[in-house]
Amino acid sequence: MRTYEPNMEIPLFSIIKDMPNDVYHAHNSISKSGLDLILRSPAHYKFREHMEPSRAMEIGTAIHTALLEPERFAKEYVLLKDVKDRRTSEYKQAVSVHGSERVLVASEADNVAGMQAAVFAHPVASSWLGLPGHAELSMFAKDPETGVVVRIRPDYLTEYGSIVDIKKTQDARQDAFSKSISSYRYHVQAAFYMDVYQWVTGERAESFRFIAIEEKMPHACMVYKLDDLSIAEGRRLYRQALNTYADCIASGEWKSYDCDSEEIISLPDWEIRRIENELEVNLGE
Repeated sequence: MRTYEPNMEIPLFSIIKDMPNDVYHAHNSISKSGLDLILRSPAHYKFREHMEPSRAMEIGTAIHTALLEPERFAKEYVLLKDVKDRRTSEYKQAVSVHGSERVLVASEADNVAGMQAAVFAHPVASSWLGLPGHAELSMFAKDPETGVVVRIRPDYLTEYGSIVDIKKTQDARQDAFSKSISSYRYHVQAAFYMDVYQWVTGERAESFRFIAIEEKMPHACMVYKLDDLSIAEGRRLYRQALNTYADCIASGEWKSYDCDSEEIISLPDWEIRRIENELEVNLGE
């Protein structure tokens, strides 16, 4: 493991701590979010727009810092507990000194504090985050099958090789979070992170856990481990994306959707089922 230094060369199969976010995201490699875009279409990855951090993203970073690096959170963040509006002069003055990502108004500060307290009070979640380890390590490797360079940044990596990932969610219950796993492709992340960890260290990841924490009071918290079938499907999908990415690099072609022919399109399946059910009812009358 190496500590980041400005303008340092990033070797393959390395682990870097304290790497700034902008440096990590600017690295010439592909991450899980890039693989998601590749599977939509290579063009969506190649011609993606640079996005400035939204307020939701800044709050997400604050939550991660509060949970994974509470001492750093207490030291670096400014909590304006008496300021309710970001349009106030007090908020703008604080932002001019500390930056918007480090300044929270009353509702934001209360929300982050509530989520922090809920996770630390959860016996399983707090035990995982209490294990010796490191937050926000940057890891770089070469895919052994295609040779393309990849990167990951686990939220928390224990010294025993377990990966812990924080997921802010609207509903942490099993059925709801299962849908989030499918919608946001968290199973792809789990498989990809575990495999890249092995490529970097030469050892298998001990485990991968999600800590799902609800954004709104009472900030209910659950800890989940994906089953083997979900991991296998995630591995299939990231492998498909990596192979497509390698082919695009080799050919120089970054195609969008297949638009060489016209297609038949229909209403969504749920709408078709509703129509069919109505027809059955009408025919039965």
